[in-house]
Amino acid sequence: MELVAPDPAGWAARFATEAARIRGILGPGTPVEHVGSTALGIEAKDVVDVLVGVPAAANPQAVAVLTEAGLVEGGNRTTAEGEPHGWLARWVDGTRVTVVHVVLADGAEWHRRTTFRDALLRDGALAREYVTLKRGIAAQTDDWGEYTARKSSFVARVVGTVGPRR
Repeated sequence: MELVAPDPAGWAARFATEAARIRGILGPGTPVEHVGSTALGIEAKDVVDVLVGVPAAANPQAVAVLTEAGLVEGGNRTTAEGEPHGWLARWVDGTRVTVVHVVLADGAEWHRRTTFRDALLRDGALAREYVTLKRGIAAQTDDWGEYTARKSSFVARVVGTVGPRR
């Protein structure tokens, strides 16, 4: 798996474009956040993670509408807290450029992802530790699922250190 050098301006622009598309489809008040390594401006897969908050009952409809608008559905699951989590991707010329996570607005998954991002933005040493971990995993696998799974204990540690959800 390849990690690329930080491209904060490019990633921010890609996020802004995707966020505008999503709000144009789901409504201007839809909560949309830039999360993941590209939001941190650190070495990352060149894929921008976008977090979209919707009411739980609206999740399947939001995923369907975003799919109709050109995103490719990647899957759905129910979180440990019983909340729906759908994810989609935008592909350009055969390359995945964004992943859109559709979760419960202000739910547990929303807080996990934003808490992790905010903790690493505040703590440069923690962000550097995360980059080192990511480099090691990326050197050992090309499987996205394995890559994500092998980072999960670090993410859980960071989120658990920060404390309960807001």
